[in-house]
Amino acid sequence: MAEEGTPAPAPPAEAPAAEGGEPKLSKNQLKKLAKGKGKKQKKEKPQWGTGKKKEPKKKEVKPKEPFVNQTPKGEKKDMSKIPFADAYDPEAVEAAWQDWWEASGFYKGDAAAAMGRPADEKFVMVIPPPNVTGSLHLGHGLTAAVEDTLTRWHRMKGHSTLYVPGTDHAGIATQSVVEKMLMKNEGKNRHDLGREEFVKKIWEWKEEYGNRITSQLRHLGSSVDWSRERFTMDETLSKAVIEAFNRFHEKGMLYRANRLGNWSCALKSAISDIEVDHIDLEGRTFLEVKTHKGNPKDPKGRYEFGVLTHFAYPVEDSEEFLVVATTRLETMLGDTAVAIHPEDSRYTHLHGKFVIHPFSGRKIPIVLDPVLVDMSFGTGAVKITPAHDPNDYECGKRHDLEFITVLTPDGAINHHGGEEFEGMMRYDARIAIEEALDKKVSAGELLNTKHAVLP
Repeated sequence: MAEEGTPAPAPPAEAPAAEGGEPKLSKNQLKKLAKGKGKKQKKEKPQWGTGKKKEPKKKEVKPKEPFVNQTPKGEKKDMSKIPFADAYDPEAVEAAWQDWWEASGFYKGDAAAAMGRPADEKFVMVIPPPNVTGSLHLGHGLTAAVEDTLTRWHRMKGHSTLYVPGTDHAGIATQSVVEKMLMKNEGKNRHDLGREEFVKKIWEWKEEYGNRITSQLRHLGSSVDWSRERFTMDETLSKAVIEAFNRFHEKGMLYRANRLGNWSCALKSAISDIEVDHIDLEGRTFLEVKTHKGNPKDPKGRYEFGVLTHFAYPVEDSEEFLVVATTRLETMLGDTAVAIHPEDSRYTHLHGKFVIHPFSGRKIPIVLDPVLVDMSFGTGAVKITPAHDPNDYECGKRHDLEFITVLTPDGAINHHGGEEFEGMMRYDARIAIEEALDKKVSAGELLNTKHAVLP
């Protein structure tokens, strides 16, 4: 809006309309329009994320030519004859050196030279023998590096050094592998062959498959004396073991006794704790057992684990019952005692008494054991099967109880379990025993109890 006294600017003159109602352009406007038509129009830049991306040019990768070791075995490698590689090639660099080191005897121990030297100028390292059934892993590599470093350090100090390589026959692991191979190829097990023939098969297997570990050690470059390589079943080592046991026997350090151990029904052999896979169950769990025919109560034939089964032992010359619980009901066939705590007031009147086994009719003593029994857990009464449980085993020794083994080597119930259950596989027997106990409850012979799932 214009101020007072100031004339307002005139509005811009509009171009006169041409015929048809379109505005008529001036000469200057026509010239500008003509110039604009001759210019190249600028392309609008594409919005972010649109448009074609330029792909980087791919470098041509020349295929790596396979390295061929031209050095004769045992001779020193001539690096001048090997073309210079674009990148480090461990296969080309490491090839042939180990053979030359061995042929030159650089790492051989000199027993004669070591005899007259003081103890602090001698160093001997025996490699912890890896299992011949496997192959070296990163842990072996670390251990070998540390051992080799120590050996080389002593060697550089001028000491008499010896680094001894070898492999372990691995006992159960090798036996299992060879037996599986025998069963697959010949349909036989070690018992069919006999001891001597089976040992021969192990040696054959070792010669065929057991050299990969020594090959790996050679690739690591360990400075071992390969002329002294040993296998734990070598005749010389076997003689040394026998000699050691003879000396122990002569000193009265050896004895024979029954001990509770881990038994493999598949291998028919005792196995160490380290060879047992322990599984923690969280309550009721159904698992497949390949050596069994299958649980008829489960659609998939699986067996129930992780459940406490309660049952009652009748007290001799009494109408009273002593209730116990177990997760392994089949072991009750070998029970030889029921333990209570000596300070448990609930059972003071049962001190020195007996209970009667519901199937065999055996008299089973009630023993007082403050070590094993926890008064606050369950009923405060514990069934004792010394031959089939580590804690019960110790309790059996403390109270001089009878040890009754109720299982065969393949995991079936033996004659000690009674005619009713003899020959049943242990988990099938577990089901049958539970049913038999229920029948006795129904007949009024036993107290009715219940199942409890482990928390």
